[in-house]
Amino acid sequence: MKTLNFFKMAAAGNDFVLLTGEKNSRISRLARILCDRRKGVGADGILLLYRKPRLGFDYYNRDGSRAFCGNGMRAAAWWMKEEGWVCGKKAFEIQTPKGILSAEIMGRERVSVQMPKASGARLNLPILAGGRRYQVHFIDTGVPHALVAVKNLDRIDVDALGKAIRNHSLFSPQGTNVDFIEVKSGEIRIRTFERGVEAETPACGTGVVASAILSYFLGKSKKSAQVTAKGGRLKVSFDPAKDGASNIFLEGPAKVVYQGKINL
Repeated sequence: MKTLNFFKMAAAGNDFVLLTGEKNSRISRLARILCDRRKGVGADGILLLYRKPRLGFDYYNRDGSRAFCGNGMRAAAWWMKEEGWVCGKKAFEIQTPKGILSAEIMGRERVSVQMPKASGARLNLPILAGGRRYQVHFIDTGVPHALVAVKNLDRIDVDALGKAIRNHSLFSPQGTNVDFIEVKSGEIRIRTFERGVEAETPACGTGVVASAILSYFLGKSKKSAQVTAKGGRLKVSFDPAKDGASNIFLEGPAKVVYQGKINL
């Protein structure tokens, strides 16, 4: 029986199993095993950190699919700092599934990370989901996000409606993450149904970024916005572009929860 050492990480409510080592084809299968909340460690996804050929990380959703994860990048950066992988630096670069991006340690268990350029913004897309018609807004912030503005966020059945929109033909074949937002006085509240997890998660970094950019395009917020998810409060800043944004930064919490080992 093989024993696997791991770290459990958390970032604004998203939780991750963090592994170190070389990239390999087994990680996708391991994600399905380790992320199981009854038979495994339990997590939204796996972070695989490596040092060669350069400092970097890969991310795997709970279902084994690969993706980019903003909250995961913050967790990875904090772990790298705590474990001495960056030689005491507060600002450093990381190879990610979306290229080389920067990270900066802002304080105790608080990290700011550069996000990929956002593109493909489309507003006011009419769709039928869950027996009702909705105006959906779309943008790709490293992964695709469909956004619905609502008046009472707490009453939304995120799992049911999120699943219906996630699988809508408009977003086939890859599907989309789905964000529900409520904006008051420029402050954004968000709940997200994550593709790959196939359920609501306490937070989603790329979803938080999508909500800030699309809210700006809709005239509801500014280029720097506070976004509150179930798992915590995050800050987003960006430079708007024609169909997206650049120079995007996501700041929020990240921490090591515990270190453990599991028999496989």
